[in-house]
Amino acid sequence: MNYITLIIIGVLEIVTIHSIAQFIGTKRKIGYGKSVFWSIVLTPIIGLIITLSSKKIETQ
Repeated sequence: MNYITLIIIGVLEIVTIHSIAQFIGTKRKIGYGKSVFWSIVLTPIIGLIITLSSKKIETQ
């Protein structure tokens, strides 16, 4: 693999992480920012587990 392929894969992974974090994180108390942070700092799977373990926002 050359460097261009690795960069493209990395950018696609970051975009995917942000999309999943935005979709799930906005409906939970953890929020979008923290879910993206944990997905980038840790692996996306652990970030997803942290986001899903957060309580949902109660709507009235």
